[in-house]
Amino acid sequence: MIPINSSVFGFFFYIAELNRQHLATAVWLFAVGVVLGLLAVALLWALLLAVSPKLGGRCTQALQGPVLMPISVVMGIWVLLAFALLPMVPNSMEILNSLKQIPTTGESSTEIVVPVASGEVDQFGNVPAESLKITVLTDQLRKITVDSTGKIELVARLEGTDEDVVAFDVSGGERFEWRRGDRGTLLRKIPAGETIDLYARNITNSDIQMDITIVTEPEHIEAESIFFIAALVFLIYGSYFLMVCALPKMSAIAEATVRSEIYQLLFLICAVVGCLFMVASIYIPYQTFGEDIKVLKHTCLQAMMVLGIIVAIWAASRSVSEEIEGRTALTLLSKPVSRRQFVLGKFAGIAWLVSVLFIMISSVFVVAVAQKPIFDKREGAVIEYEGEKGVTWQLLHHEAMSVTPGVLLVYMETLVLAGVSVAISTRLPMVANFMLTFGIWALGHLTPSIMEASVEGFEPVQFVASFVATILPVLKNFEIYGAISAGREIPMMYIAGAAMYTILYGALTMLLALILFEDRDLA
Repeated sequence: MIPINSSVFGFFFYIAELNRQHLATAVWLFAVGVVLGLLAVALLWALLLAVSPKLGGRCTQALQGPVLMPISVVMGIWVLLAFALLPMVPNSMEILNSLKQIPTTGESSTEIVVPVASGEVDQFGNVPAESLKITVLTDQLRKITVDSTGKIELVARLEGTDEDVVAFDVSGGERFEWRRGDRGTLLRKIPAGETIDLYARNITNSDIQMDITIVTEPEHIEAESIFFIAALVFLIYGSYFLMVCALPKMSAIAEATVRSEIYQLLFLICAVVGCLFMVASIYIPYQTFGEDIKVLKHTCLQAMMVLGIIVAIWAASRSVSEEIEGRTALTLLSKPVSRRQFVLGKFAGIAWLVSVLFIMISSVFVVAVAQKPIFDKREGAVIEYEGEKGVTWQLLHHEAMSVTPGVLLVYMETLVLAGVSVAISTRLPMVANFMLTFGIWALGHLTPSIMEASVEGFEPVQFVASFVATILPVLKNFEIYGAISAGREIPMMYIAGAAMYTILYGALTMLLALILFEDRDLA
């Protein structure tokens, strides 16, 4: 029986009103990021039309093409969600106002010598405390780190008062840390919604050197994801605009490749199966004693990778191998198109085809991850985030954002294998392409293990292992499902390093593809 006050959103997910608000807030932040990114894209498009009508016209055609059109449809759905979910977000303006706090927050360090306390004790028996001249809003306070040469008391007082609100014992020679939500300090919690001054009380017989580091962040740090999503949206459209403006012939081949493959039954099946699997994964019982969301992230990322590889290999075989065998490539190359443009255009088209697939599936994936804690709590799991028990929109948004590095890494791994598949398809048909590419995928994940096993082996074994590790992609670097499933933060430098490896190995596979295709008899 459906509650009378349930909205369409609540009817679809069968969740309580409060949890519906939490889920709406978590998803709404993604949608606002998409809106901001599209506004930046519109500004770029307008500038191109004003500066160079020719380039602006190419971008206009690209927006109507087979790549950006389906992407724009997905983005349009997110825009509709941004406006549809707004009435369900109770603190939307507070979240958006947190964006203004970003420039004034961060990390600051102070070195100070705390003199020996002197003077009369107060009514509570405390000796006077030395002001650290640090004032901070408690809602923005994230972390306090203290290193001191002796034992002191770190004191927090409400601004303008002389009464200690919170006091922490700091032992000399040992680092003291306070974090928001830390269980060890819950009984001495710094009050929320206040402005505090920090003091230090030295009850020893000598001066003490103290280094204190304060880390502050916006009241709703989750609002920072708006800029991340906006940058991702802008990067997608900006990359395609750059390709169509700088490489028109290659982009024409890429668009033709996407146009011929995106309406194929296999692509539609992979897109539908991927989206349905993301939804079904919410309700699949994994029997993990409250850790179902970790298994969901792991299995969904693997499913995305497999579907992406299948689409990449299928598209490479159809658009390269079959066109060569069917003499279509000969007709295309009779025009002012070089073999290099043909191969690179085909790879670019396959890469954008995979991008469309990932954007479709990952849009459903992040919503599924955001909803999973709600379902788990209903099933009796204990949900806790930053020391607070229960479901909050911060928890749901954190879980959804934690999978974005995994999606990017899986996408990079798929691009590496797409390059391998294109190189193979210049010489071999579809069945051989599937077998070789999946074989390389399996060996690529075993490369580190092969190297470790051959360390103390015979020299011929070491040579073979080194040779395999040199020519095959090290795909193990892209597979960090454990850290992503556990919600650990993935450094941006790691993502940047993986992106650089993808570019370099992709360039090598394209060089191999050009060598194999250069003397291929198309007649």
